[in-house]
Amino acid sequence: MIDHSILENTVHSLCEKHQLPGMSVCLTDSTGEDHLIAVGVRQSESYLQLEPDDHQRVGSITKIFISTLILKLQENRQLSLDQTVESILPGTLAHGSRITVRHLLQHRSGLKDYIWVDVAGTKSIQHAVSSLQDIFPPRSLVRLIANHDLEVEPGTEYHYSNTGYIVLGMIVEKLSGKSIEDVIDQWIIQPLQLKRTYFPLTNELRHPFATGHSKATPDMTELSEEVTEINKLNISITWTAGALVSTPFEIQTFMKAVLNGTLLSEESRKEMLHFHETDDTMQSYGLGLQQFTFANGVQAVGHQGVIHGYESVTLYYPDHEVLLTVIVNQMPVGVVSIAGQLYREVFECDK
Repeated sequence: MIDHSILENTVHSLCEKHQLPGMSVCLTDSTGEDHLIAVGVRQSESYLQLEPDDHQRVGSITKIFISTLILKLQENRQLSLDQTVESILPGTLAHGSRITVRHLLQHRSGLKDYIWVDVAGTKSIQHAVSSLQDIFPPRSLVRLIANHDLEVEPGTEYHYSNTGYIVLGMIVEKLSGKSIEDVIDQWIIQPLQLKRTYFPLTNELRHPFATGHSKATPDMTELSEEVTEINKLNISITWTAGALVSTPFEIQTFMKAVLNGTLLSEESRKEMLHFHETDDTMQSYGLGLQQFTFANGVQAVGHQGVIHGYESVTLYYPDHEVLLTVIVNQMPVGVVSIAGQLYREVFECDK
């Protein structure tokens, strides 16, 4: 059992310590009880209290949803993870005959990341300063790197690439015959009765929402003390690599369903949780899921998300059978570290 008052005090303390506008948390203890806490404000220039069910962008947590859809397609015998991209989307990638669906899920495709491009020796975000009215179809995003040399030989090394998850979104649409927002809605949102989770079709967030805040320049190359409010984002740029909107409670509801077999078969779940080393000794990667090892040796499974204005992380700690999801309406803040601090402080006080 978790002492709710200790948890709430810890969230307040961390929000103040890290000077965050707002921090929204859902912690599910080993008994299955959910603890929802939101502290701070929706917008730094207002006094409107952040609420637990406010819509917020969750960035790359989207990748767990996309991985789940791909595994469901495999369960339906509509694809094999060892199928090549070329066999599903002919002509999309120059090296598509060497890259499999599994490689894309594991970030072992070798594809360059379409988001980050080298400009005069400096990496910056592709299209970050484009107009909100610009629309980038998925195929146009992939085309940016489609004919580039691969970073690594497919299947050999981990190389995080958002491009792979754009291609996976295209595969879902091709094989299902439906739009990605309809597939997510019909295969995940409706079965789990999620009310605050959606794949956005517009650049605005639905009400009620927490405004994003950023200390980064639009191209993400520099940081300053000046905080910019982010109310709208060109969601066509991130698409299936990171456009999802949700809340901590609903992300956690989804995570429970992934891990307990509600959404996936036991075989699919095991494949998802088969981790390989990455370029970070404290992290490994499965199929759309990360495994984190914290400094104290504690391990957790989930995914982090960073998108302009927000940082998020969802974690399952198997040793204590605890789930924890944190969303902060500001970036960069180091949300994985903050979640780790929250977990340690709550459980140290709980002993």
